[in-house]
Formats: sequence, structure tokens, C-alpha cells
Amino acid sequence: GLMTGDLTLHPESRVLVMTTEILRNTLFEDPQHLADVGCVVFDEIHFLDDIERGSVWEEALLFLPEATTVVGLSATIANLGQFATWMERARKRKVAVVEERKRPVPLKHYLYHPKAGIFPPSRLKPVSSRFAKNKRNRSWQRRDDRPLFDEILGDGNLPILCFCFSRRLCERKAQKEGKHRNLLNKKERQEVVEVWRQSAEEFKFDTQHGPLTELRDSTLRGVACHHAGMLPLHKEMVERLFTRGLLKLLFTTETFALGINMPARTVVFDSITKFDGIDFDYLRTRDYLQMAGRAGRLGMDQEGLVYSVLEFDDVLEAPIHRILDGKVEAVTSRFNLDYSTLVHLYGAAGEEKAFETWERSFAAFQAREHSKKREERNRKRMRGLVGKRLEFLRTLGYIGEDRTIKARGRAAVRLHGLEIPLTELLFEGVLADADPPSLAGLVAAVVHESRRREEFWRNALRPMRGLLRRAQAAIERAQKTETDCGLAPTVRSIDEAMVPAIWEYANGRPFEELGKFTSAAPGDFVRTTRMVVQYLRHLAIVAKEGADENLASTCGDAVACLWRGPVDVRRELGLREEETPV
Repeated sequence: GLMTGDLTLHPESRVLVMTTEILRNTLFEDPQHLADVGCVVFDEIHFLDDIERGSVWEEALLFLPEATTVVGLSATIANLGQFATWMERARKRKVAVVEERKRPVPLKHYLYHPKAGIFPPSRLKPVSSRFAKNKRNRSWQRRDDRPLFDEILGDGNLPILCFCFSRRLCERKAQKEGKHRNLLNKKERQEVVEVWRQSAEEFKFDTQHGPLTELRDSTLRGVACHHAGMLPLHKEMVERLFTRGLLKLLFTTETFALGINMPARTVVFDSITKFDGIDFDYLRTRDYLQMAGRAGRLGMDQEGLVYSVLEFDDVLEAPIHRILDGKVEAVTSRFNLDYSTLVHLYGAAGEEKAFETWERSFAAFQAREHSKKREERNRKRMRGLVGKRLEFLRTLGYIGEDRTIKARGRAAVRLHGLEIPLTELLFEGVLADADPPSLAGLVAAVVHESRRREEFWRNALRPMRGLLRRAQAAIERAQKTETDCGLAPTVRSIDEAMVPAIWEYANGRPFEELGKFTSAAPGDFVRTTRMVVQYLRHLAIVAKEGADENLASTCGDAVACLWRGPVDVRRELGLREEETPV
């Protein structure tokens, strides 16, 4: 069975594949559903270190029943002993560490600059000396990747995965190489045509007109790109062709190295720096290894080849040896008792339960291992933080005395992730005054986080301006309460960037016309809309529990307005009628 935010298939199956968020939410909302689960496998368990999602993973590990066996998989945990010891204490179960130090397919690492050609890391020092003498020579600053790809292709080391840390760059490079190279023979081109024909029949799309035409033409030459901003169907076609060995050169972002088991003969890093949300910095060793590990196909290649393209300054300044073969960064706890978790714990066992949960966390364990002084400082800080957050929840009316959870609190537990803004809009009556398209727009304003330079047509907000003003005022009251309680602000303001496109779509605007209302990538629109649908469904449940049938009905109507075109998972996956999305 499958359980994601978009889709639930065969939920009573004996083997269920699900997101960690759904596992964690089920542990809180319906623990009996997991009562007979014997084993939970956490793929890429080092995601516990993820700043945004890591706390959810840690909570799932802490709240799973002791009788449930946990299996954690990872290729990049440096502090494995520390992590295993914490797991033993937190889970009260013996932990066996199964460690394999030898890669099934060894990697060979190379560096590249047009003025130095391809060279091994061992030659970096003499190459750097030559570059130091040419600092003022502008011709040495120019970038040219063509000779690198010519040599790899000439040696037949295909397929190639080229990691670029920009969606736009992926697209631009794929277009450029797709025009200048034809990497398929006649038989392979016929196979690509057949894959497209079968898929068009399965998904009922048109390959002669529309957005898939350009992708089809590129894949017929063995070249494509893949990133999170693409429509799901586009990504599906790229993945189908890649797994069949029909794509020889694929430009992709780092998401292709996570959760998708699609190795290649060769990996190329378009850059060894990437934007970390604040500034550009050199890759972490863990990130490099995660992506480089896609080189080398088991049973097909004796070795995997990894090439890093260097800029002129990289040759002189980059920490090359640290990136390529340094020590992998330790996994650090991101444990953070958010508001919905605190409400749940407070109702289950009172204020002390929240402090006790932190004491069991990996964060507390790591603090304990440093020194008594640091442990005590962290304990004091965490107690103060939990106390302030509980004060915030009391002030806003989420919890009362003696473990009482109020109506706002019960709603917050259902709306985990965006519990405060959505609960405030619900109880301040903003959602109740919206029609289905406006309700979809309001939820989008809470859900969406704009990417840099994302643009939208502000005049399109006019029909919702009053509701958006009220929404922002309600959220600002919560934000002020948070700071008044001595807390750093965590409640996000509304983000209007996706509202016009979602409002128009909910009013029946064709998907193909949404470019007039947002500059966001089509895949980002689909992902945001599916998140809106998830929260509308949660809100419908909250409304029914609060006997607000009108709002529950409006939520259902809003979902119906949005659940079409590429947002409709059933249509996208070609599912039969009995396999109904939840």
C-alpha cells in the first residue's frame, strides 16, 4: 500500500510505504492504526539532520511503540556509534550496527578546468601553481564544459548524470546539449518513440502539441533535464526513459540523488558550490558523497566515474580534498517541540511530559555527551523554551489548566505543520466567510513559500483583498503574542505569490493559462496545490468535529475545484476507479 499527502492506496496492506510526516501524524491521531506494525524502515535516516523536517523524523522514532523494530538505512552517518547508543536508550531496545565500508562499485574522482583538462585530485597542487601565475589572464577565467563532455562521450562512459544547483541551469544546459548532440542510435530512437507511444496511450496526453513536445524532441536525442519544478508527468517520462537506458545525458538537481535509485556510469558536478539559503558555499562532504554515489551501476560497471567542474578561483581556493574525501559531517539533532506536538503531549500527560520528551531526544543526548555544564545549560534553555511555548498556547486559548485541550488545540493537532496560522484563520471566522475558490486561495497564502524572484499579477488579488487583509491581521495577532511571550518568531506571515493562480484555477481557469498569474514553475504550482488540498481535507475533518457543516462542505467544494488536470493524481497515474485518492 501507499500513503502520501496526495494519495492513499490499499491502506490495509501488510506492507505500507508512507512519508515520515504521515507516520508521525498517525502516531498522534490514530495510534491504534499502527498497533500491529512489527517493523518500520527509515530510508535515509540521516534526514534527522534536516533543518526543516528533521524534528518530525526524531518524533517518529521517539513515539513509535517499543515493541516495533526500527531499521535505519544511511550511507552518510559519521557519528554512527553515538547515534546507535542514543537509539538504544530512546527505544529501550538493543541496537545492532551493520556497517559496510566497501562500496560495491568503487569510485574514481577527477577534476576539470578547460585550461587544465581532466586531472586527478593528486595533481591539484602543480595545477594550482600554474593557475596562480595566470591570475590576471582573462582567457583563463572563461568556462567551457564542451571538451569534458566530448571526452566522456568519446570514451563511451554513458549514461551521464550532471548535477546542477539551479533548475534554470538544468533546463538551459539540456536545451543546449540537446541541440548539438545526438546520443542515440537508430534502434534506441525507435525504443524512445515506443515508450512515448505507450505512455501517451496510458496517460492520454498529446505528444505533438503542448508542453511535452519539447521534452519528447530532446529525449529523442538522448538528452533531458529533471528537477522539482517540472510537472509530475514530465518527471515520470524522464525517469521511465532513464531506467530503460535511453537517456545518455541527464541534467538534474540534487533531488535526483535522494530516494530515486537511478545510478549512472558517470556523475558530473557542474559546480562544487551551491546556495544554502543565505549565501553560496562549497559543498558539504555528505552532500558530495550522496550525489557522487549515483556513479557506478552494480553488475554493469567495474567503477563509477565522478568529475567536478572547477571555476578558476576553485582551483586556487576550494577545499577540494575536504569535499572529495574528508570526514562526513556528523548528524546533528534538529529536535524542536512544535506547537501541535506540545498540545498533544500536554493533553496526554501534562506539562512535565514535554520536558521528559526533550530529555529522551537526540538533542539532549548530544548535549549530555559534551559536558555536564553544557547539558545543564541546554536543559535550562529547553525548559524555558517549552514553558514559554505553553504560555503562548494558554494565552491564545489552545490549552487550559489540568491537561485540558480546548477547541483551538484540538484543531491544531489536526493541522500539524501550519497549525497556528490555519487555526487562527479558522477560529477568527476568516475561513467561514470564503467561497470555495477564495478558501483555496486563503489556504494557499498560508501553505506557499515563494522562491527567490517569484512574481505574480497583483491586480488578480483584488477579489480576495479583504479576506487576505483579515487573514494577515489574525496571524499578526498570533505573531505579537509569540514575541510578547519572549519567543523568537516562528509563525509565518501569509505569502500571496501563489494566490492569484490558485484562485483562478479554482474558478475553472485552464492549467495552460496560469502563466499569466504566476512565474512559478508548473511543478511548484502542482505541489503547492496538492498541499492546499491536503490541508483543506484536514480542515474539513476539523469543521465536522466542530459541527460546522457549512465550512466542511465549502472545504469539499474547494477540493473539487482544484482536483483536476495535473493536480489530479488518479489522472496522472492512470489509476482505476476503485483506487480512490483520499
